[in-house]
Amino acid sequence: MALLAVVGRVQLLSMQNKRKHILIVDDSLDNQTLLKMLLEAKGYNVDCTSNGEEALCLLHSGTKLPDIILLDLRMPVMDGFDFRQLQCEDPSLKHIPVIIMSGDDNTSVTKLKTNSEVLQKPLNISTLMATLERNVFRNSQSEQSIHLGRH
Repeated sequence: MALLAVVGRVQLLSMQNKRKHILIVDDSLDNQTLLKMLLEAKGYNVDCTSNGEEALCLLHSGTKLPDIILLDLRMPVMDGFDFRQLQCEDPSLKHIPVIIMSGDDNTSVTKLKTNSEVLQKPLNISTLMATLERNVFRNSQSEQSIHLGRH
């Protein structure tokens, strides 16, 4: 019976993930490719951009907004620090949770002054997946609460 519960939970997570959309913002094409392959295999829809400016253009293009953003900090054109500041100032984007992926030490990351979770590079896949699922689930719960509150 316990095995059936586990299988059911895995199937439920997989079904939920298929509807979830992730934006990866990272200047490393290798990182983009690996993360996209991994996340799509887990059932997520994934878009990638190479810097903060591209990400903001995509977010303002009228396409469906992502459920979560995986953000590198050190990128050319517009880095993750500037992107995060502009995202937090934009009422249409500030609700999107962000997981920061950084090879920087914690001192530079604390300059962001946001409640984003930070994962150290090189990424541990198990930690990434657990953090991602926790944040996507938390965001889904918030959306359901808001939706229920309107009726």
